[in-house]
Amino acid sequence: MSETENSWKPAAMSQFESDDEVPDGFKWLVFAGIGLKSKMLEPLDVNNWQKTISDLQPWGEIPTGDITVEDIVHTDRGINLKLNCDGAYWLAEFFPWGTDGRFRARISLAPPGSIIPIGGYTWNGIDILSVRKWTEGKKDLNSRLQDAIQSSDLKKSKEIIFQSAAAIGRYHKAAENARITPRDAKRWNKRLEYLEASLRANTIWRAPHTKDTVCIITIGDIRFSDIIDKESESYSIHFSRPRLADGIIKPNCEFPAIRDFSSLLHDLNRIYFSCESELKMSELRRSLIEGWQSTAPPAWSSKNIFYTPRGGSFFWEYEQCLLDVIESVSHQSGKPEPAVSIIQDVPYLQKSMFSHRTVAALSFMTGFFSVNGIYQYAVGNSNGILLPLILIPITLGIFMSYRKLAPSPELSILRVWNQ
Repeated sequence: MSETENSWKPAAMSQFESDDEVPDGFKWLVFAGIGLKSKMLEPLDVNNWQKTISDLQPWGEIPTGDITVEDIVHTDRGINLKLNCDGAYWLAEFFPWGTDGRFRARISLAPPGSIIPIGGYTWNGIDILSVRKWTEGKKDLNSRLQDAIQSSDLKKSKEIIFQSAAAIGRYHKAAENARITPRDAKRWNKRLEYLEASLRANTIWRAPHTKDTVCIITIGDIRFSDIIDKESESYSIHFSRPRLADGIIKPNCEFPAIRDFSSLLHDLNRIYFSCESELKMSELRRSLIEGWQSTAPPAWSSKNIFYTPRGGSFFWEYEQCLLDVIESVSHQSGKPEPAVSIIQDVPYLQKSMFSHRTVAALSFMTGFFSVNGIYQYAVGNSNGILLPLILIPITLGIFMSYRKLAPSPELSILRVWNQ
């Protein structure tokens, strides 16, 4: 099997076959090593379509009749098949490490114009593969954005970035009417702790998160290559499969909308890093924020959501960097940039936030004396009310100053990009 055919498998991890129950036509592969472990399903003979789906449960619209496999493509997220069904062509996409169990719920929320599967197959509740009608190519925006940034075309870059972020905001607007659960800050922090421990990282990030960072049915990993330009229409989304990191470190919780935003934000990091441009990163990040806010539910994209001491986009951007490193380690493919450089600058960002706590402490002290003074006056233990009243606006002023000291999401964790 060629290197291309192995692209979706973690090359640096040892491979074993498992004796666990498996659908007919498949085998379990277990990958272990470098402190990581993953379990994946691989079809035994992708050319034999009938054998492959013989033990699977179908859903939605699927190809029926005389089906032959015309082409096999190995991607970094699994195997793709081009199927010929009585002269009509279909695309079948395998899910080697399954999904988070919300695949069909996710695509049911997709805004009109999105590229989504129309059917698929499962086994024991596990998503095995999806199918959709074949389309020749797709006009994704990754290369266009890279060209615009490389040529320092600010207007074109901002337009692509704004409209791309607006596209995921439209999905979040649809998700607003679906299942929503309260924030899960404890599990989010435990997840980062596990990622850091798996990589033996020397960085630590924990955050309390605001109450509006509720859990929704998120898109998951979203990149500019998943954003589709249909010319005169609004940008739409190609709903892709989970990334390899989700097969190695399986999510054990649900996530907020800002995680999707931060996934696209980190993809902007990747593209910007690959270019030599005169554009300022802060201007591009601002366009991404404004684009998302233009269509996403206000409560999920407000200033409070972006407030860095309580998590914000930086928390999830940091998670994306750790996932990049997880995948790189599993392949032993070298340092993934700019993820490594961003992680290295995380302590400097945290140090600045820690130093600002002095201002927060001063606000707490003046607030305490103000409230205590008013209470003592109310119960008759003091005749002085003037000083406590004077301290109220002082407390508010100091607190607002502290809020303004928080790192702006328009700036990058990577300090060199803020010059």
